[in-house]
Amino acid sequence: MRSPIIVVLFFSLGNLQAQNPYSFKATYQLEFQVDSTNENSINSEIGVLYLGKGHSRYSSLGKAVKDSLENITNPVFMRMDEYQQMTDFKYKIFKNYKENELILAEKVFEYKLKYKQDLNTIDWEIQPENKEILGFNVQKATGSFAGRNYVAWFTPELPFLDGPYKFSGLPGLILEISDLKNHYHFSLTAFQELANPVDNLLNLNNYKVVSQEELDQFRDDYDRDPIGTMQKAGVKFGWSEEDEAKTRKELSDKYKKCNNPIELQD
Repeated sequence: MRSPIIVVLFFSLGNLQAQNPYSFKATYQLEFQVDSTNENSINSEIGVLYLGKGHSRYSSLGKAVKDSLENITNPVFMRMDEYQQMTDFKYKIFKNYKENELILAEKVFEYKLKYKQDLNTIDWEIQPENKEILGFNVQKATGSFAGRNYVAWFTPELPFLDGPYKFSGLPGLILEISDLKNHYHFSLTAFQELANPVDNLLNLNNYKVVSQEELDQFRDDYDRDPIGTMQKAGVKFGWSEEDEAKTRKELSDKYKKCNNPIELQD
């Protein structure tokens, strides 16, 4: 039987217009295979989706923590491994359903970049199968996106046309979604109405507009040689030549194994 808290939450969804910009929060566990050639290279992160009426904001929890630390800490004096390991996903994704627009914004080292694209790009096919997730009745849907085929489970009981990452467009919140190879698997772990709603802070005026291809390439170039990029910008790490060589090798080995992005090349 569904708990009273969930029941109260369900009935409060009808009052979305009276809420502040982000009044609800969905938390997801993401498990992903880093190396496409190694099925044991599984990492996990927490993703958070803030929901309002007709708009949302998604990022990894690590990204949110990293943003908070950067507001009080100069990254020049952080250890390289500490700076790199906050999260594997350093972007924020904003969806605006009124404008049918998705914005991905990302700070790659000191460069602030963003791109825009149409919001609903997945041609979903709703299937007859049903099951239950966290007390919610969910229905199956299938679709393709960025080179992968996906199975999603959504619930009309939470009337948001949204989901983690860029996934959206189903008649209810996506509670679980994975590609057929299970390389990327998002699972809802919690859904809550916020006691203190989060303001809709979308100030991206100082982010440079680029194409998705340009941002992906810029990120890849940085990931291939982050130390070189930082040193060219004047960052000093205060380490010995031996430590630098060791760190460069570790980062190079990591880069070679990170060959399984969620969006594949066409």
